[in-house]
Amino acid sequence: MDYGYTHYTVFLLACFDINGNLFVVDEHARHHWPPKRHLQAIREMLVAHRLHVGPPDSPLIGEAMKIRRRFDPPYSWRLSSVAGGGDLFAHKYDGNTIASQFRELGARLIPANTSREQGWAEVLDRLGDPDHGIQPTLFIHQRCQRLISTLPYLQHDPDRPADVLKVDPDEEGLGGDDAADALRYLIATRFPRSYVVKLRGL
Repeated sequence: MDYGYTHYTVFLLACFDINGNLFVVDEHARHHWPPKRHLQAIREMLVAHRLHVGPPDSPLIGEAMKIRRRFDPPYSWRLSSVAGGGDLFAHKYDGNTIASQFRELGARLIPANTSREQGWAEVLDRLGDPDHGIQPTLFIHQRCQRLISTLPYLQHDPDRPADVLKVDPDEEGLGGDDAADALRYLIATRFPRSYVVKLRGL
């Protein structure tokens, strides 16, 4: 998630396949919304993808960030983590953060890896280079219209060639790189994973 108020708040829903390919399957992108309204829309997105999130007054993410897929066994698909950019964790004048507002609403966020040069390098690596036999490992569904419309307009920063030039949206909310930043967080952040292993006696 890349958070903004005048800028867009962008939430990307993604998953890996068994070969390590990353699929971005949906996005939420809105501005001038408070956290509670964002969470309501994100909840609706997750339900549309058959991810069970409980009744409307329940937390978006439970004790262990478990949002299990409806109609599947209880040990099956789940939303493992939600990572957010630095703006979510920046302390305001009263010591609170936007992340703490989301937490009070039941959504627990972890800090994303916000290293720009590392993040863009990993995005570029996943895009591949088919002309030279390097196949992509990143696939974006057509539902992600803001992300798809943002990527072609990214430019290298002339002062830092390994970075991408920062672009803000105009007064009407057009343009900007918020969706691309959300993708960068998604790719560069290493999410915690847990595994269940059956113990065997000797």
